[in-house]
Amino acid sequence: MNPETKSALLSGFGALTHLELWAAKFDSVSDLLQLVCSKPLLQVLSFDNLGWEDPNFDIPKEPSDSVSDTLHSLRLSNCYKRDILDWLASHGSVPPIHHLHLGSVFPEDTHSIGRFLHILGSHLQTLQLEFSSLDAGGDAEDFCSRVDLAYNTALHTIILDKFINYSVYQFSSAIAWIPELVSQIANLKEVSFGIAIRDVEELFPEDDPIDWTALDNTFCHPRFPHLRALRFWVSGNVELDEAAGAIASNLPRSNRRRMLRFHRGMPRLVQ
Repeated sequence: MNPETKSALLSGFGALTHLELWAAKFDSVSDLLQLVCSKPLLQVLSFDNLGWEDPNFDIPKEPSDSVSDTLHSLRLSNCYKRDILDWLASHGSVPPIHHLHLGSVFPEDTHSIGRFLHILGSHLQTLQLEFSSLDAGGDAEDFCSRVDLAYNTALHTIILDKFINYSVYQFSSAIAWIPELVSQIANLKEVSFGIAIRDVEELFPEDDPIDWTALDNTFCHPRFPHLRALRFWVSGNVELDEAAGAIASNLPRSNRRRMLRFHRGMPRLVQ
């Protein structure tokens, strides 16, 4: 980025409330953070497919070099999450972020995620993420061991992308980590799951069996007195009604409680 363009981006758009950056590379994370801090009215911030050569950054010294205290929604996908979250956590006061979208989580980021969520505390209301490795020592195990959602007392909605992802990657995260993760959320009201399948039989993979009974028992447990909706977002070459029928038959207790909701498309927050 040439100096003229950089200066224009920093000095202009002072009234910007939504900033989305996609497929960009910065010389350092400091350059990225300087851009973010130059928008004092920022409410929504989204990063996707970003990179930087130099991971080091200077902690801002002046109040004017801090992120907007109106920031309430943050999305971090395909970037070095730990750099961004460590910077936010280094402030005396973390922005009151209500909605956090982490994309795919990796073990090297989980310490920073856990620390940030602890500091964020009761501000957080919705959390969206996905796991890409369920092996021992992989994404899900590290996340569950290093992140304690019990500090996020206002958290009421969790969105799990790629819960069953057989249409492309022959992969499912619908195993024991999910009950362990949600068991930390005392005021859970809603859970959304992303399901991408080509055929309804992929809901019952022989090589990676899904314990539907354990899931059903988890969501009907007395520890979740406020849970009202389990949403399944279905994509891939399968009829929504066919997938809905198969899932409902395997979650009979949840079905009897009228908790199940089915949608076409990718998981997202329902207002």
